Amino acid sequence: MREELIRVLRELDVVYREPVKGVSGKHLDYYVDIKKAYGNPRALHLISELIWGMLDKSTTCIAAMGYGGLSPPSVISAKYGLHLVMVRDSPKQHGRGGFIDGYVPALGDSVVIFDDVFTTGGSLKKVLGVIGQTEAKILGSYVVVKRGEGNVDVPLRWLLTAGDLLSE
Repeated sequence: MREELIRVLRELDVVYREPVKGVSGKHLDYYVDIKKAYGNPRALHLISELIWGMLDKSTTCIAAMGYGGLSPPSVISAKYGLHLVMVRDSPKQHGRGGFIDGYVPALGDSVVIFDDVFTTGGSLKKVLGVIGQTEAKILGSYVVVKRGEGNVDVPLRWLLTAGDLLSE
């Protein structure tokens, strides 16, 4: 399945080989747009199944933030019965407020964090900060593509490296 995912992502041209500004504000030589793959049913299925295959089966919740993070966790949540934790960039200013929509992890929950591309770890750190305020146990973080050397305070696992998509 991994090789098929690489082939599909290459066919979808998810790598833009031109300078861009990343989420961190850092200038990057190329951009990996995994969100583009979420519009393709086969790519979304492959990503979701491969991530599911990597997860610790004691996981009770999958948490993510933004467009890049939410599609595979939504599929995994619905198919495998995990609670979906949707984390906001900033607390909502209406309703009951707060950073978390969907399920709020509690004592006894085991959470994994998901994002599409890892460059510096900034997005994962935001989610970890929010989930860290709950009583849930954080098992680790997962991404589709690891392109950078940043770090997070939990184990990080990935399906592909940027090199897998850049080399042919």
